[in-house]
Amino acid sequence: MRILIFGLILSLNLSQAEAQVIYGPGNKPCSALVKAWEGGSFFDKNFFDAWVTGFVGGANWISKKSIHADETVFGMALLKFCKSNPSENVFTGVMAVYKDFN
Repeated sequence: MRILIFGLILSLNLSQAEAQVIYGPGNKPCSALVKAWEGGSFFDKNFFDAWVTGFVGGANWISKKSIHADETVFGMALLKFCKSNPSENVFTGVMAVYKDFN
């Protein structure tokens, strides 16, 4: 019985460690980012801008690197990705662009 309980606890801890949940704009489809950046309200555009900037800052901190592009260059590359892949989520686009710049 102890082995069963230990195995159950271990499996719960492993599944929680492997789970990654993206909240906010990063979980939205790229089509929403394109719509916001190409004609949305000031709030809509900044909703995505703030998330992308924060995510890239966190990724730089974790990787101890800094991407070699300013926000405009990164943003234009992300917009290009999202226009080409409207059904992908924004997180996927940010990761693809981030990897290209590193």
